[in-house]
Amino acid sequence: MFVPRALRLKGVRETRRQKPSKPPPADHSESSRDDALVDAMQGISTDSPKEEHIDPAAVSRGPRFTVKPVTSEYLAQLVAGVELIFSDYAHHEEVRAAWLQERYRTVDGGGTFVHLTAILENPHVSTLKPEPTQVLLQQALREHPSHSLELASNGYHVRRNPSSYPPKFLPENSFAKVNDDGLTFWDQRTIYVEPHLRNLCQSPAKVAHWLKAHGQLKTKWMPIQAVHMLYNSCAFVVLSGSVMHADVWSKWRAADKPNDWKIMTKVEHTKRTAEYVAILEKRNPRSMRKAKPDDANIPAIAKPAALAMDVEVTPGYTECIVRPKNKRKRNRRKGDKETHVVEDQTNDSNPKAVEAHEHEPCSKRRA
Repeated sequence: MFVPRALRLKGVRETRRQKPSKPPPADHSESSRDDALVDAMQGISTDSPKEEHIDPAAVSRGPRFTVKPVTSEYLAQLVAGVELIFSDYAHHEEVRAAWLQERYRTVDGGGTFVHLTAILENPHVSTLKPEPTQVLLQQALREHPSHSLELASNGYHVRRNPSSYPPKFLPENSFAKVNDDGLTFWDQRTIYVEPHLRNLCQSPAKVAHWLKAHGQLKTKWMPIQAVHMLYNSCAFVVLSGSVMHADVWSKWRAADKPNDWKIMTKVEHTKRTAEYVAILEKRNPRSMRKAKPDDANIPAIAKPAALAMDVEVTPGYTECIVRPKNKRKRNRRKGDKETHVVEDQTNDSNPKAVEAHEHEPCSKRRA
């Protein structure tokens, strides 16, 4: 009978049970070796291996991201970006000229060369996709040669062609020169563009190449000097020739090239911006009292153009503001009701006022 340990008597010596002895291990070393050899021989197949079926859809699926191919248009965009780096505007503008001066090198006895690694760091080139390399730059400069660029004999340095600089139309101090209306030399050559693609202005080289290839620009407006992005969808573009001649400008805009682009002169853009600000001040003067950004930190190309004295900033149209009609209000409001009750209480205390109130005509219709 099984007795729990809690009920076993203390002081009683119980006899220990002997553990059953294990039988001696049998000698199966030789038999186990033979069995293992038989199992190994059965596992070996003498048939030829079967061809695995590969799903073609799984092979063509590939990674989720795609790399844009290197096309002739892409190489032309690279050359357009390098031309912007060495343009006449870049040699006169303070920040861009300082960037060139820091990276000038002497190669083959000639100076003003810039290494291709520095060109790849410039935003005019680095914003292009796929990511440009030195090999792609060399290929672009050889397949799309530019008369204003010169590639060194070693193939790793490029510079502005000395025979093309400075041009005849460019004054010595271009940023200080103004016309009779107070318009600067470069503002006379600047246009405002809104391309057909919203993110095209993020790459200045694309904007310059698209205008050159599809814009049908006048010969005197070429080459494009600079591109400055205002927002993702718009930019200022500096041309080589003046756009202030009304007849030439109107003929070019009549062609409406490039397609689906909105283009105007910088003077027209400044005028429309001033009109828009005047409307906002008229609507809500308090919101326009905020501190304006410091013009000292804005580059010269982004500053508003000077307007002539006879230009009217006030918009030539009347603003029509349609306000929703108010709901019909009740004749008696809550406050009127309370005052009416107070008047009744005062009239009850004054018998003459009660008598006068009874003789007043009733506003309600009698049945």
